[in-house]
Amino acid sequence: MKRKLVVRFLVTILGFLTICAPIFAHHGTAGVFDLGHRITTKATVTEYIWANPHVQIHFTLKNDKGEEEAWGVETGSPGNMLGNGWTKKTFKPGDELLVSFVPAKGDRHWGTCTQFVFVADGRRVGGNGMCGFGPDAFDANALPVRPGYTAVEVQMPIDTRPESEIDRGQGAK
Repeated sequence: MKRKLVVRFLVTILGFLTICAPIFAHHGTAGVFDLGHRITTKATVTEYIWANPHVQIHFTLKNDKGEEEAWGVETGSPGNMLGNGWTKKTFKPGDELLVSFVPAKGDRHWGTCTQFVFVADGRRVGGNGMCGFGPDAFDANALPVRPGYTAVEVQMPIDTRPESEIDRGQGAK
């Protein structure tokens, strides 16, 4: 009797862990992104992907050597971004942007924790530079510029949006 109870208990715990493991695995970004640097520069949108699990914006930018590089960033889910006022048409190829983001580690041209300002009209979308959530949150604006992108750094305009208009659902952890 006692043995059956122990077996049922273990099977229940194992089932619970099996179901919950993917939930905890999803946001393991600390090992992926370089949380010690940022890139802030001009860019041109090449592709805008409105799909789960994260909306993606791909763009080209120039490094300190003047070489054009293709980069991409992830934001929140389409549902969260709709709640922030984004749509499938927020970005289009050719849009000129000021962009600031936390890059991936190594030589991968990928990033997160993004801020965008449209050059044409000064419209601002994305976060305000605060990355992460809760006690782990940090201000990416205070990070040093990643080496190789210091000569192309631009000054992001001060974010004057009310707190209620700043995008949520994005950022590195």
